[in-house]
Amino acid sequence: MVMHVVFLGMECAASEPPLAALFRAGIGVRAVVLPGGSGEPATALEAGVAGLAGAARVPVLRVAGMGPGTVERIAAHRPDAVVVACFPWRLPRALLGVPRLGCLNVHPSLLPTGRGPEPVFWTLRRGERRTGATVHRMDAGFDTGPIVARAEVGVPPGVRAPALERRLMALGGRLLAASLPRLAAGEIAATPQGEAGASRAPLPTADDWLVPTSLPGAWAYAFARGVAPLGGPLALWVGATGERYALRDALDHGPESMAEPVVEEGDGVLRVRFRPGWVRFRLG
Repeated sequence: MVMHVVFLGMECAASEPPLAALFRAGIGVRAVVLPGGSGEPATALEAGVAGLAGAARVPVLRVAGMGPGTVERIAAHRPDAVVVACFPWRLPRALLGVPRLGCLNVHPSLLPTGRGPEPVFWTLRRGERRTGATVHRMDAGFDTGPIVARAEVGVPPGVRAPALERRLMALGGRLLAASLPRLAAGEIAATPQGEAGASRAPLPTADDWLVPTSLPGAWAYAFARGVAPLGGPLALWVGATGERYALRDALDHGPESMAEPVVEEGDGVLRVRFRPGWVRFRLG
C-alpha cells in the first residue's frame, strides 16, 4: 500500500533534504505546499524545492497563508500524513486532525532542547557540543508534540550554521522516511517530550549576536564563525575598554594569553584577548 503525504516547506536549504528523502524512499508525495503566489497549483520546473517537485511531477501549491481555503486544498489530497520542514506558518487545529498519522515536523535539534524557529543559531550560541534532528507529531504548541524519531550528532568545531542545518535536516529526512512506514504499520508510537532539558530557540535579538570578551576564546571563535554567514548584526564587545566592533567573521583562535585586550593587525583584522585565549576576527 502506497502512503500518501503532503509536504509543507519553503524555498530554502532546510526544506530540500527531507523532501528529497521522501522521494528516494518512494513515499507518495501528493503535493508540495510553498508560500507565495496566487495559490493556484502548478507543476514546478524551477530549482530548489519546487524543482524537486517538478522533477517528480508533483504539483506545487503556492499559498498566501493557512486559512480555511488552504486547509481544504490540503485535505482534498486525502493525505495519510502531512510533513513539515521549515514552514513559516503555524498549522491550524483544523489541519492537525486531517491526516490519520498526524502532521509530522522535521526539527534540527534534539527536542525538547531548542524549541523554536532558530535552533541551529542557539546550538552555536550556547556552545552545545551535541545536537541532532527530531521528527515529532505536531500539536497546538510550538515544537512540543510527541517524538516519533530522534538521532544525535556532534557539532564540529568551527562549523558554519548553514552547513550544520543542512546536515541536521538531511538526518531528519532519513529519520522521517524510515519512520513513516513503521508509524503506519503501528510498529512505533510517538513518545511525549516532557519538560526535562527543554529550552527555547527564538529569533535572536541584537544582544544575542554580541560576542563578549569575558567568555572563552574557543566559544567566541566557534559562535562567530558559525553564525557569520547568516548576515545578522554580529559584534564584539571588549569589556576592558568598552569598545564595540562590527564583525564579519572569525579567522582563527588559540589558547595563549595576551597582554593587550586588542591588537590591530591591519587589513581590518583584530586579535582579541578572551578568558582564556584569543581570537582573530575580520571586521565588518
